[in-house]
Amino acid sequence: MTTLQKQVLENLQKAFWDDIAMDFHDEKWDGKHFYLEITSDKFIWKNRIQQSQLVYKALDEFMKTWNIHALRMKCNTPKI
Repeated sequence: MTTLQKQVLENLQKAFWDDIAMDFHDEKWDGKHFYLEITSDKFIWKNRIQQSQLVYKALDEFMKTWNIHALRMKCNTPKI
């Protein structure tokens, strides 16, 4: 796991306070275009926009610090 991945995971774990599953990687290997797939209980009963807003809120400072251009994401709820 890279330093960047560790920082993203730490920020999300602090914000979500649950056991999240996450895949985060640089899609174009340019340090600007990333993909995040995250599974969390916090997404239950939330629509896609609300789910994305939770992630962006958790990563706000990170996004500014790393000057990320694009973040494509897929938010999932745990399977029961």
